[in-house]
Amino acid sequence: MRRSRLLLGAVVALLGVALVSPLRERMFGPKRLRFPYLARPIPAATYAALAAKPGWAKSALQVAPGVELRGLVRRPISASAPWVLFYPGNDESQLTRGQDFLQALAGDLGWGLAVFAYRGYDASDGKAELASMRADAPEILARLCAAEALAPARVHIAGFSIGGHFAVHAARGAALSGARAASLILLASVDDIVMYQPSRWEKLSAGEDYQTRPYLQGVPAPVLVLQGTADKALDGPQQGRNLARALGTRARYEELPGVEHVPLLFDQKALALVREFVLEHSR
Repeated sequence: MRRSRLLLGAVVALLGVALVSPLRERMFGPKRLRFPYLARPIPAATYAALAAKPGWAKSALQVAPGVELRGLVRRPISASAPWVLFYPGNDESQLTRGQDFLQALAGDLGWGLAVFAYRGYDASDGKAELASMRADAPEILARLCAAEALAPARVHIAGFSIGGHFAVHAARGAALSGARAASLILLASVDDIVMYQPSRWEKLSAGEDYQTRPYLQGVPAPVLVLQGTADKALDGPQQGRNLARALGTRARYEELPGVEHVPLLFDQKALALVREFVLEHSR
């Protein structure tokens, strides 16, 4: 009986440590912004309607056994035109917003455009979790290039919000493989946040640690960092400033006064800066 009580006590103590540690970190550690994953499926009809817009088509990339990431592509009007591959933010409809951004960016310029939903989002398989999505990031670029017979040097990688974290991994992976992308564009990118799975226990969860600066060492120039000063989602412009400072001379930093988080994607000055950057660094 005594042995059973001791065993039960040990189990209770371990559970207590498991529950208290995340709370202790949040109460006494540095302040970290926390966001729930907004991953959810969209109806097949919605995906089909997006792909039916003029010039657009469905595309699927197998990034792991049994896991396809589904997205949208608009193929260029010429074999020499640049491509922009967009890594979306934590949006309930990643493909809708990604397509809208790319359309606003490129208009009738005839560029190649592509966006893929992460695991668990929109029409893609799998579950939204950092380790898998981080591993997928360079695979998206590599498999898009293989599917479209592209050299990575023709592809400009753009990432918004958490997509900036994944875009950094894509650019870093391409550089490490010896096939660098044309450029990297970070729009209101996260530098240091926590993402967690929505649940009744979410306040007890330590969440998943999104830190971008440690991965910048392998990212080559050129990089464009755009940040709005009124970014309430990220509690101001500091995260963008931190990334630009860490990149140093590899990056061009532009701060847009009064521009908020999502509106940065459709701000006319921001779009003009991205267009100029893509054209400047296209081969």
